Amino acid sequence: MDNSQEQLSGLPESVRRVLSNLLREVRLPLGDRLVGVYLYGSAVTGDFDEGVSDIDLVVAVTDELDHDTLGGLDIAHRRVWAAHPDFLDRIDIVYAPVESLAGQLGASDRSPRLATVSPGSPLHATPATGEWVLNWQLVRDTGITLDGLPVGSVVAPVPADKVRAAVVGMMLSLRERAPQVAHRGGHAYVVLTTCRALLTLTTGRQSSKAQAARWARVRWPHLSPVLDAALEWRQAQAIRDETPLPMELTAQIAQLIGIACTQAEKAR
Repeated sequence: MDNSQEQLSGLPESVRRVLSNLLREVRLPLGDRLVGVYLYGSAVTGDFDEGVSDIDLVVAVTDELDHDTLGGLDIAHRRVWAAHPDFLDRIDIVYAPVESLAGQLGASDRSPRLATVSPGSPLHATPATGEWVLNWQLVRDTGITLDGLPVGSVVAPVPADKVRAAVVGMMLSLRERAPQVAHRGGHAYVVLTTCRALLTLTTGRQSSKAQAARWARVRWPHLSPVLDAALEWRQAQAIRDETPLPMELTAQIAQLIGIACTQAEKAR
């Protein structure tokens, strides 16, 4: 079942070290519930930035995880972070029942619950809402199998209309939340997430945040100042910098969101 060493060999060294440890730690609490472990995102697309980028994982499990299993995973995660403190806020994992990954998300009155751990958020259960199909599609398109069944046999293709609907919902929600963002790290998230949404709404495909920002820069060169600033804030991990933005950049963020929401409204 374990094909992780071959798959890990082509990844950045820091990612290899963390994943080798993480895989060992999570296997024990999951036991025979483990179906597969899939790595996606910048670590496999070539956009991984040392000291900045997250490690993105989807772990397929047989069914919803019970309280004892979640407790065991929480302990496992804490041991990994203790061994790799540079990744304390840079590991994003979703434990997803196979029925949600197989395209049955939302097919019943009660969708299966996921368990997630992400930067700034400890392990917790969360509903499998429609926006998760964006993660599933990224895993399907770019993910590599670290352990268990091949990703293509577990994660079903996501229909284009579901991807579009999820992007529309995410973008309209982001428009409501963006004015409350106070720090540079949050501004970077808003700008780069909006770029990814625009790319998907325009081309039908998904990409990394950095790729989307570069694409947007070519398409809307007058917004280059805020796009370049967002990439700089991301590199600097400027989470605690709450210096007020210059009016020019504030206006450009609003304009970028406006462009994306106009396209989102048209796609509804």
